Amino acid sequence: MELSNPFRQPMAILLAVLVVAAAATTKADGLCVKSDKAALLAVKSALGNPQALSGWNSSAPCCSWDGVSCNATTGRVTELTVFALNISAPVPAAIANLTKLQTLNLAYNQLYGPIPSFLGPRALPDLTFLRLDGNRLSGAIPPTATVFNLLLEGNLLTGTLPSTFGAAVFGEVDVAGNQLSGDASMLFGAKKQLNALRLSRNRFAFDLGRVELPEELDILVIDHNMVYGSIPAAAAAAGRKWLAFDVSYNQLCGPIPQGRYTHRFGAKHFAGNKCLCDRPLPPCS
Repeated sequence: MELSNPFRQPMAILLAVLVVAAAATTKADGLCVKSDKAALLAVKSALGNPQALSGWNSSAPCCSWDGVSCNATTGRVTELTVFALNISAPVPAAIANLTKLQTLNLAYNQLYGPIPSFLGPRALPDLTFLRLDGNRLSGAIPPTATVFNLLLEGNLLTGTLPSTFGAAVFGEVDVAGNQLSGDASMLFGAKKQLNALRLSRNRFAFDLGRVELPEELDILVIDHNMVYGSIPAAAAAAGRKWLAFDVSYNQLCGPIPQGRYTHRFGAKHFAGNKCLCDRPLPPCS
């Protein structure tokens, strides 16, 4: 009678898992959708064929290229990063052909011209992270740029925020250090998912006292604007844990609602306003 091997079944299962894992790795490394590869090569060309992207060539699968990530099952490009390469060029139009893109990071280059209208969920329905900060992009923000995480700090953007931003679902908005103006109050709302808002060093003007702070908001940095009114009482709510808070150099007035944040953030985070008073500033008269 043949004796059964007690280790045979576990070893067989382990072998099957390793085979599947190896196949998935091979698929992720080897599978590269031709249309995505063509789009990436067009992006490289539009960026002036920088030396840092020399590994982007027809002899290697695009899913193995630096700055490129793909879905392991489909081979579609989901992430594209061209970060801090000092590239001077417009945003390449061929990015619009990467139709499964989820994350795009082109920060800290010298990109110029307008933000293309295809950078948003209308043309790229899976795009949830768009980072274009630290470039020289100019003109208005397109109304299609309703990306969940929208990072546009340190450009030359002008005009007002698109009205479409009022109904958009944002987790983070950073448009600091531009030349934007007008009303930004549409970004606020108690039930909105927004957790980080940075509007610093622009020309925004709206009544802060009339907005409802999103319940998830833990970063509010709006210094060096023309925001008026008062600080909402909700800023001092016991359950709110601010990670960053700065309303300095605006036109705010009235008593500062007292809470833990007034102990954590010093006077410099409230200074330079029209008539704000109370801790950490001098008492109200």
